[in-house]
Amino acid sequence: MSLLERRRAAARAERELQSARDRWSSRTQALRERVARHREAWLLGGGFGAGFVAGLLPLRGMASAWRLLNGAAALALRSPLGAMLIQAATRHIERRPDDADPDAATRTR
Repeated sequence: MSLLERRRAAARAERELQSARDRWSSRTQALRERVARHREAWLLGGGFGAGFVAGLLPLRGMASAWRLLNGAAALALRSPLGAMLIQAATRHIERRPDDADPDAATRTR
């Protein structure tokens, strides 16, 4: 496949993606407007629903599942891979937003 054919295929894929985005946007316009009008109600209702569902969960089964996950996490963090993961997470957390774009300080906003 030549470079020109790959560029044409990429351009075709971009057009298809934009077409799908436009279709999705037009199909969900009414829902997005309704959610935007009643944002607080959706947040409160979602929190209430999540609390209700959490209250229905079996505590004994959830406790054993959490014990299993905590044990697996403890084993992973004691391994050499855990140290690398912690270092990567620390670097990501401590990174300032301007670190990602070296020209951000000179660019006008």
